[in-house]
Amino acid sequence: MADDQQTTPPPVNVYTAMLVLSFIAIAVGCIMLALYLGKYDFQIQPPAGMRP
Repeated sequence: MADDQQTTPPPVNVYTAMLVLSFIAIAVGCIMLALYLGKYDFQIQPPAGMRP
């Protein structure tokens, strides 16, 4: 009987908005960090002569 009834999704509240906003802020921060490090030729991998 419960399958016959349609349930409405919960409304978007302030916590959902803050979650989306914080995700966007972190994503923009990561992009800006990558661009900033690329500007100064930052190497992610160690130089070829270094031993692991």
